[in-house]
Amino acid sequence: MYREDAVIPAPVQFIKKFATDAVLISGIFGLAIIGVKDKARDKFLYGDEIRELSSPTDEYKVVFPIRKGNDFTFVVGTWVGPEVSMDGIRYHGISDDEKLEVEVRIVLKSLADNTTRVYFEADFKYKGSFMDRFLGRKAEDLAKYIVEDRFITYVRAYFKSFLELLPTMGQDGKPSISSFSLTPIIEFTGEAKDILAKINETIAQLSVAVIKVDIDKLNCRIVAENKEMKKAMCKSEGKIKTDFEALSMIMTARGQGKMEVYGINTDEVFEF
Repeated sequence: MYREDAVIPAPVQFIKKFATDAVLISGIFGLAIIGVKDKARDKFLYGDEIRELSSPTDEYKVVFPIRKGNDFTFVVGTWVGPEVSMDGIRYHGISDDEKLEVEVRIVLKSLADNTTRVYFEADFKYKGSFMDRFLGRKAEDLAKYIVEDRFITYVRAYFKSFLELLPTMGQDGKPSISSFSLTPIIEFTGEAKDILAKINETIAQLSVAVIKVDIDKLNCRIVAENKEMKKAMCKSEGKIKTDFEALSMIMTARGQGKMEVYGINTDEVFEF
């Protein structure tokens, strides 16, 4: 069993969405999906038949590419997952000749500042001299390859920082980002003190949201995630405050203002 961990710059629910996407995870691990299991008919679909799949599946026919130097050995088998439990997210596979087994477990721990520590466990098992004969490598070497060379390399080189995913305000003052759309959920107009109460109420109800506040010459942007304020910024007559100091500017503001709340479609975040 090989174990490693890494910190990913995104909140835990984003990583969970990412880690439970079996097709994406299979590609990161280097597996080639050649068939999908149709549970209703209890059969694997291949080629054009895959178009007939009418509901999600958690069982795939895959090719395991196993490297030896600059050469590869290709082994066909079955890949199952994700299996989500209190212990984490589990994927496992077995070759058709039942000589090779692989198991990967992913455990997520939420950290501060919209980051997540991801714990990886990978285990290879094989019967007889299968791996020695074809690979000349230890099972632990292959587990390390899955975790470090595949998964962690992907995170380092390709995974977008959560801060890069956060929306910016366009020239029209509305949130915009090319990666995903923002859907207006709530609009509220009232006194500044009522707006602050509405902000607290909104943050307690939503998983991920962007809040835009305008009160006279005071302009604020707040990001809420997992029912907590994660980032806030207010600007007034050239002065900029962040986080709780930003909220204090709303507390001391006077007059009528407007609050707009935008919800993020998290499914679109993972459309790379």
